[in-house]
Amino acid sequence: MQDNISNIQDEHISMPVTEEYALVDGNLFDAHTGTVFSDKAIWVQEDRIEAVCRPADLPSDVSRISLPGHTIFPGFIDVHVHTEEWHSPLFLAKGITTVRDLGCDLESILDRRTRWSVKGAEAPRLICTGPVLDHPGNTWSAITRIVRNPAEARLAVDALVAHGVDQIKTYALLDLPTYQAIVDQAHYHGKRVISHLGKQVNARQAIEAGVDEIQHLSGVSEALWWERNDASDRWEWMQLWSELDQTRMETLIKLILDKRTRMAITRLVWLRLASGWDPRHRDHSQMEYVPAPLLKFWDQFLPDKELIREYPKDIRVPTRQDRAQMVAGMAIFTTELFKRNARFLIGTDVPFLYLVPGFSFHDEIWALLECGADESAVLQAATLHGAEALEIDHLVGSIEAGKLADLVIVRGNPLADMRDLDQIEATVRDGRWYYPQELLSKARSYVQVATASETKRFNQIY
Repeated sequence: MQDNISNIQDEHISMPVTEEYALVDGNLFDAHTGTVFSDKAIWVQEDRIEAVCRPADLPSDVSRISLPGHTIFPGFIDVHVHTEEWHSPLFLAKGITTVRDLGCDLESILDRRTRWSVKGAEAPRLICTGPVLDHPGNTWSAITRIVRNPAEARLAVDALVAHGVDQIKTYALLDLPTYQAIVDQAHYHGKRVISHLGKQVNARQAIEAGVDEIQHLSGVSEALWWERNDASDRWEWMQLWSELDQTRMETLIKLILDKRTRMAITRLVWLRLASGWDPRHRDHSQMEYVPAPLLKFWDQFLPDKELIREYPKDIRVPTRQDRAQMVAGMAIFTTELFKRNARFLIGTDVPFLYLVPGFSFHDEIWALLECGADESAVLQAATLHGAEALEIDHLVGSIEAGKLADLVIVRGNPLADMRDLDQIEATVRDGRWYYPQELLSKARSYVQVATASETKRFNQIY
């Protein structure tokens, strides 16, 4: 380095040669205010941020990395994933330094959390719930712990807490007494509850029971049209989205706001499910990073396979029109959430239908912008609000003295042009630097040698 300054190189920013350095001359995204500052330096010592200060206040002997024309963000946080080993370089390549696994067999996820979260791991740190809790009949047997009544539910929560999970997740078939028991027991242990809701427990009931976070807008259509949901023998949540009532929406959103319930919308999941018939998903360039067994699983959603998929007897097989109306209704409800400044998060549910780790996080951001979110709110959701939901905002989520050095260095300014969010020059996790092209190259190599056993995620499914 010349004159103690490192500048932009032809291929990427020069990696610091010491564990103490300062990033200067770039923009800094303040996750608390959603604004950008151009007069701040970020002083890093090993894995921590020592200070955020004026460049003139830096010690004279600290090495400086000059980043003109760049914006520095806190590391991004995907609050809804189902991890596999091949995901790790893809997450980091797209700026994601923390993920939350919301459904995995307990032994595997605790082992992965240990390996991924250690300092120096070439992976995002990992928060987990272990298996989801649900009644018999659940589709995802590999990642579910069955509970049949409130007593079993409380014991299951106790066991998961004893094993060290970070939070608790419920799934869609629980009845209300069992659901309430899970929420109460989790809160007794100081654990937050994240829910994928269904016919028996709608969003209003879950919020009144004390749920901390709802995934996928699940239970919302059932809450909006509770009398029709309760009167039907079938679970027709998708069809209920086709009719929206402004008064009913306002009533439910007011409850969401009053109880400060977080909403992880995962809009991209529903967009993909609504267009699973479209073979162009399979042709997307992102698919080069996806192992063959998963591609085979996804392909069952194409038209020639759709009619032979098995649906539970109490669910009517959805048509293409049902799904189109569903995503339209969800878009309207999502826009209403944004209008009222509801607390929302960025989650993807990878590796579900045509959702590629890392890439889908950015696609989800665009999907939410299309529903009326503004750029700063989305970027706050991707950073600080995600950290708050995962209960690690004392460590990550914003660029502040004392926090871990989790950073994303982007060429340009996404607040001026969101396309710049894809121009990631480097991802920093715990002070260690990673470069997207090198990570993507590793991801390609892994896919080429991956076998079904190495990529197996949902047993009995793919």
